Amino acid sequence: MPLKRYGSLASFYTADSRRIESRELDVGLWWREGEDGPLHRAAWVRDTGELYLVRLGPDTVGGGRVEVLARVDDRDRLESVLDGWREHCGEPRSLAWLRERAGRLSARARVTQARMAASVAGRGTRPGPASTMALR
Repeated sequence: MPLKRYGSLASFYTADSRRIESRELDVGLWWREGEDGPLHRAAWVRDTGELYLVRLGPDTVGGGRVEVLARVDDRDRLESVLDGWREHCGEPRSLAWLRERAGRLSARARVTQARMAASVAGRGTRPGPASTMALR
């Protein structure tokens, strides 16, 4: 399940100014649901840690819509989880492969956050700004 959706690439970028200036890591241009399905481009925004997917094509058929699939601040972790993407991108149903891998990134982040929250709760303290930053 995507973390957030945007109606256009422009609305995605303007919703967080860090996205506009950030470098991006391309993660494939030909992701697709089926053999004749619409194409999608995936990329990772370094400054926000967002792995996003944008549907290609005219807006009259859904082109330009953006889904944030996962958040991961560590590029090495991203590359490790998405290892082999070049071999899958462009194949029919390759988008299912990408979504499953993105789900691994999100699931691991939720487990880490839950462990940190349990640790903090066990000490009877609340996370300060530094702890909050680590969760993003």
